[in-house]
Amino acid sequence: MHLYRTYQEIITWAVQQGQYFEAAKREFASAADSWLIAFAKTYNFIVVTHEQFHPNSKSRIFIPNVCHAFNVPYVDTFDMLRRLSIKF
Repeated sequence: MHLYRTYQEIITWAVQQGQYFEAAKREFASAADSWLIAFAKTYNFIVVTHEQFHPNSKSRIFIPNVCHAFNVPYVDTFDMLRRLSIKF
């Protein structure tokens, strides 16, 4: 799949979601989050984020919510560090 097509699908999905306020949709479309998820989906990567899944959110479109909708794997930073066996 092509990156720009995936990005377009993600933005279209966000705009069509009735649960989110219009301000949340505009913010999501203007942020890098949508590109990050599109890139991960296109190239089969895992998204690393501090954000948590919030299925009932209305005022913000969280990265894990979009990842969930598009079957893009995601982990938090601490899980990534564990998977990479990084110790401080």
